[in-house]
Amino acid sequence: MIDVEFPILGTEPVVVEFANTLYGLGDQMDYLRDPQWIDLWFAQVAPEHAAMGQYGEQVRTLRDTVHAVMSAATRGRDPDAATVRRLNAFAAAAPTCLQLEWSDRPTARWLDTVREPDAALGRIATCCIELLAGPQAENLRRCQGPGCSLFFVKNHPRRRWCDPSCGHRDRQARYYRRHLPRGGS
Repeated sequence: MIDVEFPILGTEPVVVEFANTLYGLGDQMDYLRDPQWIDLWFAQVAPEHAAMGQYGEQVRTLRDTVHAVMSAATRGRDPDAATVRRLNAFAAAAPTCLQLEWSDRPTARWLDTVREPDAALGRIATCCIELLAGPQAENLRRCQGPGCSLFFVKNHPRRRWCDPSCGHRDRQARYYRRHLPRGGS
């Protein structure tokens, strides 16, 4: 069994965690690069869909699509029309229906009416659409930490980083820029 430390924040919607599996600003690290890694990532983040490795090309295509749409949104730009069509196609492939459950009180849950991978990938695509078109859209951010490229949903007015460790690195970098002599060692 391989041991991978995924860039999982644990506080973000699944679709944000999914987009973050393509890590880096220049030379990117693909955390869904092979079937084993895909299975491990889904087992940690969405265990109900843990056996997704066999659909690697579809999984990476959706991840790249979600990443591109979120990147455009965080830059205040419109995504490419083909990217939007691809996201909508993934969402349309996963029909679901609302089911009533009654245990002490009525509750509702979404039930997938299709099998993997359409159900899992369609749900992720739908979550992306809901995030970008919903009230949290203005809170989607890219981390401002040095060298970090993770997305997060800003849940505090002063939040600028995906994780406190990125904030710490950012503050350290600013401190050293102010206090170290310029032009030499």
